[in-house]
Amino acid sequence: MQALIDWINNYIREDQAVSNKQSEARLLDNEAYKFRRPRQARGQEKFDKILDAADTLIAETGTADDLSLYDIASKAGVAVGSVYHLFPSNHAVLVALTERYDQHFEKLVEQPIDAGGIENWRDVIWLQTERSRQYINSTPGALTMILGSGQTWATRVADAEGDTAIAAAMVSTIERFFTLPSTPAAQQIIFNAIRILESLWTTSYLLHGNVSDDYATETHKAMCAYLALYWPPYLEPSAA
Repeated sequence: MQALIDWINNYIREDQAVSNKQSEARLLDNEAYKFRRPRQARGQEKFDKILDAADTLIAETGTADDLSLYDIASKAGVAVGSVYHLFPSNHAVLVALTERYDQHFEKLVEQPIDAGGIENWRDVIWLQTERSRQYINSTPGALTMILGSGQTWATRVADAEGDTAIAAAMVSTIERFFTLPSTPAAQQIIFNAIRILESLWTTSYLLHGNVSDDYATETHKAMCAYLALYWPPYLEPSAA
């Protein structure tokens, strides 16, 4: 157990160091990574169509390498100029696509959970991560962009920001069932647990092309071992 705890803490230190470097990259405010957010329904429809096209192309080729705005425009059935109006580069498309994947994960973990099968906080974590695993395994683009070769510095920054929102949603759901300790901040340690999850899921993707059942089990053990450093096995039921 101590070896696992040492590995987890070392991984988190390394991950936080990378996140700091990524944040510095974001501070450069590189225009190539910034996309225009539509303000009207018509623009949002086109925006979504472009991201759908990028997602499909990544699923078809198994890679985000050499993904061009011309290819995306052709697949989306829109003018290249329309793509450039929203996305100055393919990097911006990938950042927006990563953000959209994470928004879907956020919605999954905040969906209602039947209280009948919940005995402790580990049960909630398992259901949340299993919903997420089913989604990512059925979405080749997400596998590539979140766990695979599609990652860039910019998309990793976007993913870390998305994980912050996912962590908040996970905490909100857990608090429907249990009263969490006031310190350390639940959102921060859940964020760290998510980063542990992504590390193990990435290993599974490299070995199996998906997040396997065995790796899902091992990931749950690792997440819970880390969280158990701060949370007792059984928490008081929520007063809500």
